[in-house]
Amino acid sequence: MKRSSLLSAVLVGLSLTCAGVAAAAPPAGADKTEKVAGQRMMAQADQPLNQQATDPASGGSNAPSPSGAPGGPAQPAVTVGTPAPDSSGAPTSDTPQAAAAAAAPKPKPRPFAGSSLFLQQSMTTNTVFRGQTQYANPTIETAAIIGPRFAITPALQLRARLVASYEWTNNDGNTYAHEPVLSDTTLQLFYRKIPSFAGIMPNLALSVGLPTSKGSRARTLVAAPGAMLQLVRGFENVLGGDLMLLSNFTYTHPLYTSRQPVTIDDRPYALQCVGGSGCTDLLSGMMNISDTLSYSLIVVQEWGHFSPGLAYIGGSQWAYRPPQTVNPVDGTLLAQNSDATNVRQSHYFAAWLDYNFASWITGEIGYYAATAGIGLSGTRSNPIFERYQDTRVYLGASIQLDNLVKALQGSDNGEAGVIRAKNNKAPIMTF
Repeated sequence: MKRSSLLSAVLVGLSLTCAGVAAAAPPAGADKTEKVAGQRMMAQADQPLNQQATDPASGGSNAPSPSGAPGGPAQPAVTVGTPAPDSSGAPTSDTPQAAAAAAAPKPKPRPFAGSSLFLQQSMTTNTVFRGQTQYANPTIETAAIIGPRFAITPALQLRARLVASYEWTNNDGNTYAHEPVLSDTTLQLFYRKIPSFAGIMPNLALSVGLPTSKGSRARTLVAAPGAMLQLVRGFENVLGGDLMLLSNFTYTHPLYTSRQPVTIDDRPYALQCVGGSGCTDLLSGMMNISDTLSYSLIVVQEWGHFSPGLAYIGGSQWAYRPPQTVNPVDGTLLAQNSDATNVRQSHYFAAWLDYNFASWITGEIGYYAATAGIGLSGTRSNPIFERYQDTRVYLGASIQLDNLVKALQGSDNGEAGVIRAKNNKAPIMTF
């Protein structure tokens, strides 16, 4: 009797155990969920205890919710099978951190990243301060600096630069009244994979200038090949902001069909040379430039939306020497003056303040002076301000075209900041 009672108890226990296992069996497809949850538990085991206690996937705490609280019975700290529900009652996602990082790869830069358009409205300072010059010569001008870029490969980038301008006044330095004027077009092929050293990022570029300006066509320019070295150095946390130094060194050797400029437009009268008419198609006696060397330094500081900056660009130009010099009075040949210099110097200085409205547009107010090395008084010019030379104040807007496209597409995460100075801070160049 006792034996049958014991056997009955064993059979009842086995039946209860099988029923409990059947009730606890997960639904179809739960093996995958258990695997994910197991990976999460292993990841939690590698984390500090304080991080496990505040894991957002487990409701922010390992303690079970009190019995009888809204939302059903108490939930365990780690649920094997279906993850713990969130505040809405739906199961939370339990994707491992490594899988989440792999699922969101960093977007590749677009080929046209860095392309820009800079619009500028400038006015010479003597337009307002009439006493700066001996007579009134107001100048108000609008310019658009177009700077497209295209990445051929991660290492090679093609850049271009063209300036289109229009003068609203009619100053003495403009012979094309109320006519749009183009600068020369510069093409550059940058190599951007040179290793950095001492925090300095170097870039090398081959360049060529094309005669799209009337002045260069009058100089019979064919092309101006050259090479450039660019050095960039950034500093973080300088006076509460970021500082950038950018320097360029460029050498060009222009190629002409004639070493003297010629006229390309009709003149109201013919220029005559003393003793004959052999120079009626030539401009002044100035010779063309044989070699140029330019060097620049740009300093930009950034504090949040504000970004002040300074720029200096110097140019040294070596002109051809005429094979002989003729006396303009009697036409006799003169001996060459070995002391005469053929070097011409130019300066460009700019100071500005930017305000970054968005990643794709930046407003700018500034001042610049473009001066010759030797002023009209015969002495060396002041690069920052020269009374009788081109000194201006201006308002501008820098538009990063690639970031504008991203903003229109609703994916605006483009980089703004001090990189803007790399595109715009250069004068209108002719060779």
